[in-house]
Amino acid sequence: MRITQQILHRSFLRNLERIEENINRVFEEVASGKKITRPSDDPVSAVRIMDMKDELSVNEQCEKNIEFAISWLNVTETAINSLENLVNRLEEIAISMGSDNASEYARKASAEEVRRLKEQAFMIANTKFRGYYIFSGEKTDTPPVSLSDGEYNYQGGDPLSINLKGEEFTYSLTASEIFFTSDDNIFKLMDDLAAALEDNDSDAIRDCTGRIQKIFLQINLKHTSIGSRTNTLENVKNRLYDRRIEISKIISQKEDLDMAEAIPKLYIYQTSYQALLHSFAKITSVRLFDIIT
Repeated sequence: MRITQQILHRSFLRNLERIEENINRVFEEVASGKKITRPSDDPVSAVRIMDMKDELSVNEQCEKNIEFAISWLNVTETAINSLENLVNRLEEIAISMGSDNASEYARKASAEEVRRLKEQAFMIANTKFRGYYIFSGEKTDTPPVSLSDGEYNYQGGDPLSINLKGEEFTYSLTASEIFFTSDDNIFKLMDDLAAALEDNDSDAIRDCTGRIQKIFLQINLKHTSIGSRTNTLENVKNRLYDRRIEISKIISQKEDLDMAEAIPKLYIYQTSYQALLHSFAKITSVRLFDIIT
């Protein structure tokens, strides 16, 4: 009789422990809303989920970097639009004042306008985005153009780039690409044009016209490249967004709990738990009655 009672008791405890574990597990799942609350619940799925979450984190950071680069390019395009308008005005001045019919007074007045345009060109070169000089390349805290001993120099760094899934992509333009050509720069050009206008020198004024057109062509070519760079970044951003949605759905399928399935399961476990306690109580009371009688 003693052995039978021990066997019965052990069996009851094992069953009770198993049901309690199931109840606690489902309770934890319901509370967290997750099917997998610890790696031991499903080691294979847990590792896969961790890998996907790592990929998701990398992609989200890449999306943020791309958004920053696109905003940078938008500011750059606005600045270059202003610069193109400025250079167009320079060309108008050079052409009109290069005419033999232009008066000395008109040329001196135009010289003053060219000096004001030069100040505007420096302001454009020093355009900032979120506190960074956009035309200084990697040296974002350094003004891009310096004047030393009458010479204008680029003092920035290499263009900025962004890592697009393992590939470096250059998104910034530097002042050396925009304001300087191989043998000229817009600032010296404006100095020369202002001096020619002051000196009432028709030939020197006309000579500046060709230099203006050469610089404008370079600016325009760089301006065109902004559109293609922006399109590239937008395309990568869209692919990353699609992949993020895909990963999120997979993670949800593997990890998120189906409440409509979990709640009835919890009810079944709780019912089984109560039934087991009730059954054991009845059995033990009957055996106790047998022993007494």
